[in-house]
Amino acid sequence: MTRARLAAAVVAGGLVLGGCGQTPSDDTVRSAREAVTRDVVTNDEPSAPGSPMAPPRRTPRVATTSPSLPPGDPGLDAPSVPDPGAPGAEPEARSHARRTVPVAAMLTADTVGVALGGGWVRTAGGGDQCVRPEGMLAASVMSYGGSSAGLVTETVATYPDSGAADAAVKAMRQAVAGCGWDGVGDPRLGSASVSAEDGPRSMVAVSSEGLVVLLVGEGAAVERAGRWASLVDLALGSSCPAAADGCH
Repeated sequence: MTRARLAAAVVAGGLVLGGCGQTPSDDTVRSAREAVTRDVVTNDEPSAPGSPMAPPRRTPRVATTSPSLPPGDPGLDAPSVPDPGAPGAEPEARSHARRTVPVAAMLTADTVGVALGGGWVRTAGGGDQCVRPEGMLAASVMSYGGSSAGLVTETVATYPDSGAADAAVKAMRQAVAGCGWDGVGDPRLGSASVSAEDGPRSMVAVSSEGLVVLLVGEGAAVERAGRWASLVDLALGSSCPAAADGCH
């Protein structure tokens, strides 16, 4: 109950009680009515903003959250890093390219014997000067010979990166044709490859991971295509110590 209604009830009660005892005077009734009217005006009308009776205003709170970043995003304040694709940026493989070919990257005489059969002896050097990769950082050449098994020459060459190795193999396609080799084709090995034949001789060059592996065989070494292909696979597998990242 509001104060105005309470005052009205008190006045009414007083008039009733007065009727049971004695009649209130006109001045008493008039004073009571003025008190009721004053209370109604004071308490029933809303207080003006800023008046002593006005309730304090509250500023509504607005929930704020920090913007979230996706996993792995360092944000705008993270330090900048070099752009690997910008001019002058050197690929990592280029800085790690080997400038020597380890002996472990070459075939052994026993490995050649496993693939081709018979007994073999390994000696340094050899090869056809007209059929060789160009532009390498480093290269190693080994020759493998047997009493009646023919001859095999292996070349392992390193390059600044895979693109340079692929380009060297593609250039050999024209080089071997100019040297009189026939049947120039692509055996689909590594990232680039070329094969050709010249009478009793066969050659295969393959690029992989910044390396070029070249095999040239003649005589009994290339008579059986399956064994020759097996030797090419073994040469690719054994060459990984010469790669920039080593064996995988």
